[in-house]
Amino acid sequence: MAFFTRLLFTLLGLAFALLFTVGVLCWLVLYVAFAAVRWLLTGQKPQVLLMWQQIQAFRKSMQSGQGARWSGGSGTSEGPWPEEQAHAKRTSAKSEVIEDVVVREIQDKRHLPKE
Repeated sequence: MAFFTRLLFTLLGLAFALLFTVGVLCWLVLYVAFAAVRWLLTGQKPQVLLMWQQIQAFRKSMQSGQGARWSGGSGTSEGPWPEEQAHAKRTSAKSEVIEDVVVREIQDKRHLPKE
């Protein structure tokens, strides 16, 4: 009898795990569809995509050696990052301007009480 009870609980647990997994996958599909439609209508990129792009940019900067000085490389007498080298890196870096501002004028209509 204990074997059948254990088997029943195991099957119920597996069914719950499967149902949970299917539910999460359905939610993910719906979210991706919603994000894609919103991206097409508003032009606003999904947060997941923006985060993924930042992670990829960080990986590329680490692979190109820009972050190699932070990993314990030998420092010079001027410190771990000389000012001339920092200025050269800043001027050679590709600057990207991102504008994400909406300005609206709010007109305050105040009505004075009539006496």
